[in-house]
Amino acid sequence: MKAITYQGANKPPQLSEVPKPETQKPTDAIVKLKYSTICGTDLHILKCDVPTIPVGGIMGHEGVGTIASVGAGVHSFKEGDNILISCITGCGTCHYCKKGMNSHCETGGWCLGKQSDGTQAGYVRIPNAENCMYKTPAGVDEKALVMLSDIFPTGFDCGVLNGKVAPDRL
Repeated sequence: MKAITYQGANKPPQLSEVPKPETQKPTDAIVKLKYSTICGTDLHILKCDVPTIPVGGIMGHEGVGTIASVGAGVHSFKEGDNILISCITGCGTCHYCKKGMNSHCETGGWCLGKQSDGTQAGYVRIPNAENCMYKTPAGVDEKALVMLSDIFPTGFDCGVLNGKVAPDRL
């Protein structure tokens, strides 16, 4: 399959031929991407402000797609479901996830396009799929919906949670 891959600090990314991902854990899903975006974080990666992505790693952490397959531990989704992928892949069970801090998850967090291959590809493996994918309603503009994959979670995590926004604090 084709994917946008990281080529090193201050080097342009490259369209590369890479293997299609497979599930690695029962909690994984494989998603066929329809739409992905380029985020400001990708610019940080290209400047080498995020040194964890290896040369040749697939970039991207946002997306909308269709589930191609699910691991045995994924029960809320099935092949053919149209989904929105959250840029944060929280496990839901670690200390941080239980505190509502999914971006700091011990087995996920922001891992797509950083510690694991990202969404700027034909297919992507989604770890902790039960906790970071959302079924998309029929008739919704998926090109617009993809913006909720990163902008909304970032705004929620950084703005609402860190700002301690609550109904009684508006």
